[in-house]
Amino acid sequence: MTGRSEGATTACDNDRVTRIRFATQDDLDDLSEKDHIPQHELAAIVALNRILIAEDGSREGFIGWLRWNLFWDEVPFMNLLYVEEPRRGEGVGRLLVGEWERACGRDGHTTVMTSTVSAESAQHFYRKLGYRDAGCLFLPGESAEILFIKQVLGT
Repeated sequence: MTGRSEGATTACDNDRVTRIRFATQDDLDDLSEKDHIPQHELAAIVALNRILIAEDGSREGFIGWLRWNLFWDEVPFMNLLYVEEPRRGEGVGRLLVGEWERACGRDGHTTVMTSTVSAESAQHFYRKLGYRDAGCLFLPGESAEILFIKQVLGT
């Protein structure tokens, strides 16, 4: 996603307005407090416009974010989707994923991917959004990692 930090999507859910936008360098301090990767890596990902932020305007800071990279250097792969606990179940994650899929389509991608641990309920969330199981990764001593794939429309 190149050169799109100005874009934003706004939606209403449960009488709350949620704004989805690309992260900027101004978000790095908040992101580094909440995410598990080093700030210098987050800065590089922000510079590539590969983090979306959800904010609701009712408080300072953001209520969720989605971070991605490229699988095989060409297929957008969602590495992280996180929504703050009080806002889970309100559609914020669905809004983030939807905007990510549209952004990937605008950039000419026709397929997106993600994964989740089989012991987590997130697998049901992705299936409801139209993701199909594409395989599993089995690591010693870990639950299976389910890979998901979805076709997206280009614009």
